[in-house]
Amino acid sequence: MPVNASAWFDSAWRGPHLGPMNPTASHTEAQRHREEHFVRVVAGGARLLVRRGYEDVVPVLVDAWEGRAEEWMGGGRAPHPVVALPDGGRAVVRRFRRGGMVRHVNRDRYFGGDRAEEELRATEAARAGGVRAPEVIAAGRIGARLGYRAMIATRLIPGVRDAAAALGGGTEREAVLREAGRQIARMHAAGVAHPDLNLRNLLVGEAEEVWVIDFDRARVVEGAVPRDRRERDLERLARSAAKLGLWLSPADRVALRGGYLSETPLG
Repeated sequence: MPVNASAWFDSAWRGPHLGPMNPTASHTEAQRHREEHFVRVVAGGARLLVRRGYEDVVPVLVDAWEGRAEEWMGGGRAPHPVVALPDGGRAVVRRFRRGGMVRHVNRDRYFGGDRAEEELRATEAARAGGVRAPEVIAAGRIGARLGYRAMIATRLIPGVRDAAAALGGGTEREAVLREAGRQIARMHAAGVAHPDLNLRNLLVGEAEEVWVIDFDRARVVEGAVPRDRRERDLERLARSAAKLGLWLSPADRVALRGGYLSETPLG
């Protein structure tokens, strides 16, 4: 029987169990991590932060961003180019695109902040906190006459499917939900609040490991994510399941909450 998403959230998450968290890393440590692992590269109109050891790939990444690529994969609002890395892996190159009504008059230009580097910062903060998140190869802006365009390249995770497709049933369903709860708790402890936590942004591997992806517009705070924001993130996940018709049973709620609380001190 369908379960109201708000009622599900109230019964599963509110109350004393969702208590204080121990932060896993400070902003100073995260900044030091970025400085150790990334270098600024300026090439033509591109200004990127590039993971050390991948500086020579920048021309290929920029070509792919401009649409010159042999391999493409679906996802989001448009297909993404895929390029080979010198270590034998592959990277997905994503062009940032505007959403909502503004996309009809402004497809991909930005005028404030630095969307790509902000996503890099959030992704690296999550990874530093023990979250399975994609390895960022490069991120930054590509100049335009008015404003800027943004790109990010992340290592392709092989053999995964999104959580909506993975929630088949039986022990696999329980294991996936518990692991999803653990990864989300680690993300919150690392000070990262995901703005679009839904089943499409959770990937599941062959060993039922769960990855969190798409940290665009994620908020990074000092210390752990405040309780009210944690609740909003989790409520969003519950609603995403309901929208996809994947009604979560009481056993599902127990598995997801159990995984989350296994990483979160009671309080």
